[in-house]
Amino acid sequence: MKVVISLFIAVLFAIPLLVGGPQRPNILIIFTDDQGYADLACYGNKKNKTPRLDQLAREGTRFTSFYSQTVCGPSRSALLTGRQPIRSGGWGMPASEITWAELARKAGYQTACIGKWDVSNRKPIVDRMPNAQGFDYYFGALGANDNGSVQFHENNKAVGNSRDMGGLVRLYTEKSIDFLKEKRDPGKPFVLYLAHTMMHTIIDASPAFRGKSEGGLYGDVVEEFDHETGRLLDVLDELDLSGNTLVIYTSDNGPWNQDKYTKRKKGHPKGSIFWGEAGPLRNGKGSPYEAGYRLPCIVRWPGKVPANRTSDAIFASIDFLPTFASLCGFETPADRRIDGIDQTELLLGKTERGRESFYFNRAGVRKGKWKYLLPDAHFHGYAAEDGRKKVDELYDLEADIGERNNLAEKHPDIVSELKKLTKELESKKVTVEGPTQFRILLKEKGAEGTSGRIKVNSDRESVMFEVSDESGIGGGSIHLRSGQWPKKVLLRIHLPGLEGFEIKVGGEEFSGAYHGDGAPRPDNCLPTRMVDAGGSPLSGRYLVEAVKGGGSRRREGYYEVEVPQSVLGSKARTMELSWVDFYRR
Repeated sequence: MKVVISLFIAVLFAIPLLVGGPQRPNILIIFTDDQGYADLACYGNKKNKTPRLDQLAREGTRFTSFYSQTVCGPSRSALLTGRQPIRSGGWGMPASEITWAELARKAGYQTACIGKWDVSNRKPIVDRMPNAQGFDYYFGALGANDNGSVQFHENNKAVGNSRDMGGLVRLYTEKSIDFLKEKRDPGKPFVLYLAHTMMHTIIDASPAFRGKSEGGLYGDVVEEFDHETGRLLDVLDELDLSGNTLVIYTSDNGPWNQDKYTKRKKGHPKGSIFWGEAGPLRNGKGSPYEAGYRLPCIVRWPGKVPANRTSDAIFASIDFLPTFASLCGFETPADRRIDGIDQTELLLGKTERGRESFYFNRAGVRKGKWKYLLPDAHFHGYAAEDGRKKVDELYDLEADIGERNNLAEKHPDIVSELKKLTKELESKKVTVEGPTQFRILLKEKGAEGTSGRIKVNSDRESVMFEVSDESGIGGGSIHLRSGQWPKKVLLRIHLPGLEGFEIKVGGEEFSGAYHGDGAPRPDNCLPTRMVDAGGSPLSGRYLVEAVKGGGSRRREGYYEVEVPQSVLGSKARTMELSWVDFYRR
């Protein structure tokens, strides 16, 4: 009998895997500070020896078009919330922001943050500190180490300070190991976010590594970081956790390498090199050029993330939240714009296509190979290039990764398109529209936003929801805030070809797709009509017709779906919609 019960339980817990449920891996994020794109040997460095990170790259995927942000606080608020800093607040991230740690904890994960926090204005504001933002355990510094010292907090309690900058990498690694060995609940999956203070100046290495590299003081710190990262990965092996742990290594922004900064900064040994290398990329930290935003990123998950792979797909730290949602089994917030997109398929090697675009904070946008910068693109003071002309800038990153050949005058149409896209991505509007009885939420498509819309027209006896979408693929939800659904509920869909239209109410799914008048209709199909602008029935299947001489034109009209009261019932409060246009872009 015990054997039968054990077998039943094993099958029960295997069901989510069989039906494509969330895989719920452990997650380890190793996040460095001010590290250059070309600091590691596996990213082309010839001086710094980084055998453990090179090994990690061989065991996983190395991304070459990965973007964080250009400075510390904004990078962290973006990573934690999946929202660009213009929305998530950077150093001043408000308590109202929702982090993936909060969502993962609600989904049964144990969460820990070790290291540099930097989104509570570097102050002990309790409702903006890690414990209040979703982390079960925290140890680290709330701010940076610009003056060569850090003040530590453990959870919400101040626990001393240190001026030993050379000991921070090992200290944070030890705290991470202690979490894995002593504080981790073996009955739960975990997310460990290790945010190092190094290589943010003032930098230093421990005596065991100081003066040992060929890359100066900075190289010493890089090599010590590589060694300590190896120790942490070895503990995953020791605890038999590596096989089901998604490891992500990256950094917050590019190297602090500008003369305006390095020649004035004090606190390091005379003549020492205390900044990273950007390789072929232009400028560094604080700049909207590639060296400010583009960072090394290595992802490993044995047997899931392809090994020894290099990907140039556009991937970003803002994508972590929706990707974790897919992997860990939680929902992304529906009441705000999420700029990140789910990159699970990219990570698992099921596609080589990443983001279509990436927005540079108050500066411009990349779309495909093209990168556009505004004439007044935002630079932090130390990163401003004195000779830069305030003109539109356009670069072909496939041919010119160093951003030296401005093609704006040769491609005014591309400049116009990307300038418009920049303004769209900067919009802070939340898509919530309609009379107060209803709340409308549209599913966002990452930083590309949403081109969909649901407009509400209602009276006492009826309500009409008008759906439109320029891209042709989308979805949303209609929430009844108060009262009951009106007697007549209509959905009017302004798409040229209603290839797919699904409605989910109370856990049941119904189809509103239109396959022509008289076509066979399954049992779960709702009454759908194709009518002209005056409401008279139209023949055919699509609202597109051929014209003489070739080509086609859009017919005036729409599709109309009536949702019966028998579907809505008396307890249903939400209708979830998804649509696909035959003529989608």
